[in-house]
Amino acid sequence: MATKPLFGLILVGATTLDLQIINRKSGKVLERAHRSTIMSDELYSEGFVPQEQIQNMGHLLNGFKQLLADYGVEAFKVFGSTTLANAHNAIYVLAQLQTATGLKITWLSASQEAYYRQISMRYTEPLFPVGENKNVFLISLSSGRLSLGYYQGDEQVFSRSINLGAVKLASELDELADDIVDIKGITREFIHSKLADYTTLLPKFEDADLLLVSGSFALEQILAKPIVSVTSFFAANNEILGDPTQSWLDQLRLTASQVDAVMPELLLLEEIARMTRTKKVGVSHQHMLHGLILEELGQLDNHEILEHARELGQRFGVEPKHQAAVLKFAEQLFDRLKALHGLHGRERLLLQVAALVHDVGSYLNTYHHYEYSEMVILADEMDGLSPVEVQMVAIISRYHSHEVPGEGMHAVQQLNEHERIIVAQLTALLRLADALDDSRLQKIEKITVSTKDARVVVTGFSHEKLYLEQWTFANKANLFREVFGRDIILKRKGLQ
Repeated sequence: MATKPLFGLILVGATTLDLQIINRKSGKVLERAHRSTIMSDELYSEGFVPQEQIQNMGHLLNGFKQLLADYGVEAFKVFGSTTLANAHNAIYVLAQLQTATGLKITWLSASQEAYYRQISMRYTEPLFPVGENKNVFLISLSSGRLSLGYYQGDEQVFSRSINLGAVKLASELDELADDIVDIKGITREFIHSKLADYTTLLPKFEDADLLLVSGSFALEQILAKPIVSVTSFFAANNEILGDPTQSWLDQLRLTASQVDAVMPELLLLEEIARMTRTKKVGVSHQHMLHGLILEELGQLDNHEILEHARELGQRFGVEPKHQAAVLKFAEQLFDRLKALHGLHGRERLLLQVAALVHDVGSYLNTYHHYEYSEMVILADEMDGLSPVEVQMVAIISRYHSHEVPGEGMHAVQQLNEHERIIVAQLTALLRLADALDDSRLQKIEKITVSTKDARVVVTGFSHEKLYLEQWTFANKANLFREVFGRDIILKRKGLQ
């Protein structure tokens, strides 16, 4: 059945609702709708979404449903922001909205939001210097998270996130506000202390030509132009921070609770500007919805996700040649056994990520590295993957050695049956890919896979003997046999 050309995406945010209707074939946006939902500051000040706001969201969502129906859109997705997901009454918000609208809402994690904001800036922001040999930092801010991506030219070099955002900072500093005279000074020190370890662990980078920021409600107001010199940015910062707080309500068009986050946000951006040694600062108005649309259109090659995984491996001392070999063999096994496993592109991505990060735990404990790999992956959160996908990669990585991800494992129990099957299939493939370079000497130059007989035959082409690889491959083939019901062996063929 042919895919219908129109689809819709809805994003339910803490203060706004957004809808876009897109032609899947042309990529053209046919309709945009933006509605404000905030009714009070209760979400920011108390952590609860007020009942009146929930009802308003339901009313607006039903209006969006009618708009989708008017266009004849049958395929659409609804996402909810991580700020709402973290509200104390999030489960009741979800229940009421589903009852009122019949819509299934998927919460986005903080790492997903960071990824989609980065993607939006990288691929749809006119200010991004495409085709120029520039060093660019992309910063995406949310209420409790800062995500940083570093690009040289058009290529991402690394990305890092930290659970540090303006609203989070404001809430942590709130108890000091009444006791400290120099609140600006203590805020600077607090931000510096939070960023100290973060900046120390960043890879080496050259001075930035541009620091481009999205998600900053304050920066959008204080910059005279979309891009200014860093000197002008510091001057604008000093001017606004020198004004009485009351004036911010008028100048920046903010609510009372949002005003509390202005100073921490601007001081945080000052620290980032100094850290990146940037020449210019710019503000991006790109919405994370654009990143979601690019994914829905199939226009993303997952480069940023894989680079993040590769860089995580490097950060934890994974040997790059072995990392590359396991990735290559995992991809080839997946592609050449597709008729057997029936999986698709997203599952292939999870296998690729697991191939890049499965050994990160060796940095902490060589003997039990698979257990520590799971811990590191879960702690990193893996920008671009959903929480369930991160968990799946962590489990695949943990069991790539010899244990079996069975029903008794707590982590596996948190997955549904379909996800467990995928984990078992990908774990079986990763084990074999890892075995093909068990000596860490990259003996095998290429492989072929034959499924014509009752058993699967993998042939490794090599100038050298493959005694260790064949022995390890045979030992790790048991999970493949259990999952796919087929024997699999490794043969060697010499190279001419």
